[in-house]
Amino acid sequence: MTENLYLVASGGNPNYGDELIVAAWLRFLARVRPDATVWLDCPQPGTASSLFAGIHPGFHATNTLWRACADAPDQSAQGVWDHVATIVADGGTPMYDVGLMTLGQADSIHLLGGGYVNGVWPDHVGLVAGMAAARKLNGCRLLGSGLGLMPLPENSDLLAKTFADFAAVSVRDYASAEFLGLETGVDDVFLGILHELHRSAGSPRVQSRAKDVMLCIQSDMTDEQTFSQLRDKLQVLVENSLANGLSVGYVEAIPGSDRRMFDALDGVIPEENFVPFTEVWSDGLPVRRGQQWYTSRFHPHMVAAAAGAKGVAIGVLDDYYDIKHRSLLDLGSGWTYAAASSDIELPEPTGAAGFEAAAIRLAASKRTEVLALYPVR
Repeated sequence: MTENLYLVASGGNPNYGDELIVAAWLRFLARVRPDATVWLDCPQPGTASSLFAGIHPGFHATNTLWRACADAPDQSAQGVWDHVATIVADGGTPMYDVGLMTLGQADSIHLLGGGYVNGVWPDHVGLVAGMAAARKLNGCRLLGSGLGLMPLPENSDLLAKTFADFAAVSVRDYASAEFLGLETGVDDVFLGILHELHRSAGSPRVQSRAKDVMLCIQSDMTDEQTFSQLRDKLQVLVENSLANGLSVGYVEAIPGSDRRMFDALDGVIPEENFVPFTEVWSDGLPVRRGQQWYTSRFHPHMVAAAAGAKGVAIGVLDDYYDIKHRSLLDLGSGWTYAAASSDIELPEPTGAAGFEAAAIRLAASKRTEVLALYPVR
């Protein structure tokens, strides 16, 4: 009988980090469960179908749980929780029922990693509610891996109680681990980080895009004053780097959102040094040993540090991005953390020579974790 694996993730938007997580899991499942039917429940199943085409032969995309969350008339954490639990337990409308039938056939439902179930997006707790409701109906196995739950949603007690019923859960930062009474784990991208590093290092095109100084700065999740203030600091940094004979490039992790800072820098970085998301996704992140990175995005911090780059992790939202970046600092990335809202100039990039080897060990640790969830048959 065909095994039905149901994955839930914030993929398909697209977003470099979220997409890396999904791709890493699909690549892993293609090795250990090649004959399984794999459903990905995500916000944008159409885009996901293009992004992940061909990675797993049994891959399909849907948005049943994500759509149920978005359709809840009360968008508070508890309101969405109750709405999604009821939809899954009692059946929806003809517009939902086909997707619910697929959910009901799942042998396991797996909440993939990332920082999307928390108080920043309280409606996303409905994903967990839907998973728990499905388990009550068919007894399927519930899994969670590499999660970041900070800041906590208002109904955090219910969330913790529900996670306690999962067959396995891991989280990527100390605060989330303390909340659930777990040991601190690592982000799900460590499952695929060696693949990402190998494809970047092995591509002459990608390496030609790996400039001495690289920027990846978001415009979402920050206010206009902070964005403008950061823009002024980055312009000084880029101009000084160019004056010192360093090449400067810019990476887009989320299309459009990350282009905005590049445009705001008024052409100080050459257009040909802009690396769009589509190129990053198809070819790899332009990283190499000895670079200097300035990024507000979490996963470029991870991948660049693992490649041997120094950097500054720029936090744009307290109690969220600081926790994310500090989880990597705790693992030994050696980078410097700086809040975007700070009045002081950006610090010099720092690094840790041992993090390249540490990333290999962390990847091995992650593989041990995931093989316990999906043993080789």
